Amino acid sequence: MKLIDASKRYYKGNTHAHTTRSDGVKSPEEVMRMFRDAGYDFLVLSDHWTPGPTREFEGMLVLTGAEYDFNFPEQVLHIVGVFPDEAAAQGFHHRMDYPEVIDHINRRGGAAILCHPAWSLNTPEMIKSVQGVCAAEVYNSISGSPWNAPRADSSVLLDVVAANGRCIPHLAADDCHFYTGEQLMSYVMLQADALTPEGVIAALKRGSFYASQGPQFIEAELTERELIVRTSPVNCCTFISNLVYVAGRCRTGEGMVENVYRLQPGERYIRCEIEDSEGRRAWLSPVRL
Repeated sequence: MKLIDASKRYYKGNTHAHTTRSDGVKSPEEVMRMFRDAGYDFLVLSDHWTPGPTREFEGMLVLTGAEYDFNFPEQVLHIVGVFPDEAAAQGFHHRMDYPEVIDHINRRGGAAILCHPAWSLNTPEMIKSVQGVCAAEVYNSISGSPWNAPRADSSVLLDVVAANGRCIPHLAADDCHFYTGEQLMSYVMLQADALTPEGVIAALKRGSFYASQGPQFIEAELTERELIVRTSPVNCCTFISNLVYVAGRCRTGEGMVENVYRLQPGERYIRCEIEDSEGRRAWLSPVRL
């Protein structure tokens, strides 16, 4: 089974960014230009409870999005909705609970994303209860130091969820607010059939993407016995599953471009994480075995 198909085109995007329309410090125009100048193919403006526009900005697709936040005694829950157009993002209000919001996103032809679960202090039980999301942020740039306590990386938490029966596809996003270094750091590489709102949303819903800060997954294939990954040059490649220890699951070396992992008895899911010489990482989503 092809997890990453080298013959298909990738689109680089950020699904989580804030502007002066909510609690961001830059205007929508400033944010769009920043990402466009950095070579992004698409951007979701996701201000809190405030859907942005769907438009083309100098060759970059800008999708309507919004972030919906819910508070609980010991944790919070944030959901980003990505919509096909502005009309689909109407009808949300603060009296709705999170299952209603997620259902509304999906019924309107959108995609729902679970945001920064580690920063939110989400429990595995909470994450497993959140039905209807197509992805979770394995890495959220602003959820780490120096902007927050060091909870940018949600990979271990999502591993606990996967080990207990639910594999959620991984993407990464900046969640820009201050634009003091958290921007242009973490993103999604998406294999959409077309660079349109419908094409991006369809790719999100079928899991045709990986998360990255720079390294590339060029091809990934899962057979009955092995997971084979071909990448840009990396210095570390780790295969992660529900088994707490597997000898040789972490490979190190300079400029590695191919690694093969033999599946082990008792493994119920598998994923792969790579790191380049600059310490930047990329994440392949967990796959149920």
